Amino acid sequence: MNFNRLHILWLIVFLLFVALILRLSWVQLGGGEKFQKLAKENNYKQIPVVAPRGRIYDTDGKLLVGNESLFAAIYLETDDKPEAKLKTAKNLARALDMPVKKVLEKMDVGLDVKGKTVPRKQPPYYPKKIKDRLTEEEVVELSEHPSDYKGVNVFLEPIRDYREDTFAVQTIGYVRPFAGAKASLEKYKKAQKEPDDDGYLDWEQVGMDGVEYSFQDELRGHHGYKVVRVNSTGKPVEVIKEVNPRPGNDLVLTLDKKMQLETEEFIEQQLQWLRTQAPGRHRAPYARNAYAVAMEVKTGKIRTMVSYPDYDPNIWNGAVTAKDYEHLTYTIRNGTIREAPYDARYADNPGKEYQRHPLSVLPPGSTFKPMMSLMALNEGLIGPHTLFRDPGTYYYAPATPPVRNSGNHNYGVMNVEKAIQKSANTFFAWTGSRWYRKEGKKSVGQFKDYTHQFGLGVPTEVPLKGEQDGTEDYLSIADHFSPMGAMVLGSFGQAQRYTVMQLAQYTATLANEGKRMKPVLAEAVKTHEGKTVKTFKPKVLNRSKIDPRHFQTVKSGMVKVTQPGGTASRLFQDLPFKVAAKTGTSEQDIPGRGRVENSVFIAFAPADDPKIAVAVVVPEGGYGGIAAGPIAEKMIRLYYREFMEK
Repeated sequence: MNFNRLHILWLIVFLLFVALILRLSWVQLGGGEKFQKLAKENNYKQIPVVAPRGRIYDTDGKLLVGNESLFAAIYLETDDKPEAKLKTAKNLARALDMPVKKVLEKMDVGLDVKGKTVPRKQPPYYPKKIKDRLTEEEVVELSEHPSDYKGVNVFLEPIRDYREDTFAVQTIGYVRPFAGAKASLEKYKKAQKEPDDDGYLDWEQVGMDGVEYSFQDELRGHHGYKVVRVNSTGKPVEVIKEVNPRPGNDLVLTLDKKMQLETEEFIEQQLQWLRTQAPGRHRAPYARNAYAVAMEVKTGKIRTMVSYPDYDPNIWNGAVTAKDYEHLTYTIRNGTIREAPYDARYADNPGKEYQRHPLSVLPPGSTFKPMMSLMALNEGLIGPHTLFRDPGTYYYAPATPPVRNSGNHNYGVMNVEKAIQKSANTFFAWTGSRWYRKEGKKSVGQFKDYTHQFGLGVPTEVPLKGEQDGTEDYLSIADHFSPMGAMVLGSFGQAQRYTVMQLAQYTATLANEGKRMKPVLAEAVKTHEGKTVKTFKPKVLNRSKIDPRHFQTVKSGMVKVTQPGGTASRLFQDLPFKVAAKTGTSEQDIPGRGRVENSVFIAFAPADDPKIAVAVVVPEGGYGGIAAGPIAEKMIRLYYREFMEK
């Protein structure tokens, strides 16, 4: 009888061991989706291992953005009583120099500073990050006194590491924790027509602007995880299963490191010269901003993209104070694709001062005249040899203010090429009024259709967040005031406002004889090991309806701009090719300031076989050939050195 009972006892023990072995086998071999349920058990936790974002390189493979592994404090909630959790929060607050209220919000244990119950944000088994970028002293304190910080563990995690030289800051963009970026990411997913991804961690870094945002899916990696058994203090004592993270794909940009950095440096020097050293009437005391784009004519590749002033994007890796936000207001927006404000950081009253200056999206001024020339030629308003006798002061209608040339010059008899060379407002006002007299208000719609074919007044489709399509003021002028006035003011670039990216695309389309290319910012996407998984091909957005014969006439006029007698004759000397260009000095009326002059410049080169097109805007910079022109010259020289001489 006792013998049978002993056998039964051994059988029970054996079956228990079999059950235990089967249980452990299931834990070790089961699918990852089942571990979340397992982690709900008090003695098991699933700890996510954040995947590094993909790196970002310039066109030559030089690293622009990488990752740095830093220590972070992660809280794995224990089954302690509320009093013990509150004590842990207070200990953490002292050790990490954080308010107790903030620590409790991060721990998310359903308690406030007084120990009262508050709603949770996440389930108890969900890991919570308390603080990243821990100092060496903080790491030592948390690691050596586990009983004071129950449930708190120190792990390494990747943090975005940006260059200190602020390379193309606004174009590259920045990242923020997902918890504060959910709304932005939802918009991104909706725009991409992709489903929401519930796999984001609250503290995971996601793109908020620039290419960090636009190429979020390519740059984001696949997280790993560990399933661990923890002790009573919440410390892992055994790893049950481990899945390594997979880094995001790397992104190779079209931007050239040397071109970008040297252009940024030159712009800073040029603005300082304009404010303090420029002679007499060319002194520009409020020239604090500049925006420049260099775009390849045949491919659409962006080689340089400067929005100045810039800032250090590493600021986003820490807590951003109210004072930080105040300074970022004047630097964070990419002024080449959207409105960016005057840099008022040095003013006594910055909030009021920035309203007294033009934004980055402003009238193109005389840089629009090549466009007007093409339209006038194509509409038969003029021919290549049509002559116009400059009256010096042109009245396009009774009782209207007359149109005058810069400096009240009278250029005598001229054709369209000379009108471009001398930048004669009177000539283009005359063509605009002729167009209206021929077609009536219908001319305004025709004017708009032509400009859209060149990327003016429509999105350029640059792959960046927040691009504006400019402002076509001439449309409202035509509807509410005078269609003829709209045509005249629009003819020399005073009744419309465009971004610098639009001006660059327009210039490339001029050089391309009507073929409009999509701006390209990325060359390729590669795996972490260097295997190419995606490339970005040139894309033609549209072709203009302008007769190809007219482009040569306009190009000839633009080449004369850089020759003796032209408005940019002092620029582009000693280059082994001719440059086609157009200066612009646009006027704006600013409330409380009166009329200000903005410097605008466009160019493409070589004139007979265009490879690069550039556009530059210096708000309140004055004359186009003095402020913006040298920046354009610098970019073309750099492109010649980096891409043509090799």
